[in-house]
Amino acid sequence: MQPMYRQMSPRDRWSCWVQTLRRYQLDGFARWILEAGRPLAVLGAQALYFGQPFLGADADALARTLESDDELRAFVSLLDGGTDS
Repeated sequence: MQPMYRQMSPRDRWSCWVQTLRRYQLDGFARWILEAGRPLAVLGAQALYFGQPFLGADADALARTLESDDELRAFVSLLDGGTDS
C-alpha cells in the first residue's frame, strides 16, 4: 500500500501570508509590489523555483502563485480584504 500525500495548494498558505503581512503592516507594500511587478512575476517565479531547495516549500507556493496571473490577482484581492475564491 502506497502512502497518499496531499500536495498543498498555494491558496492553502495565503491566509497565513496575509496575516503575517498585516501583522507587520506590509500588506499595502506587498499589494503595491505585486501590482507594479506583475509583468515580471513570471521571472520572479522562475527565480523562486531555482532557489526552492534553499528557501523551502513556501517558495514553491509563492512561485506557483506568481506564475499564474489569475492566482496573482486573487491573492492581491485577498490582500485588499476580499475573500479567497
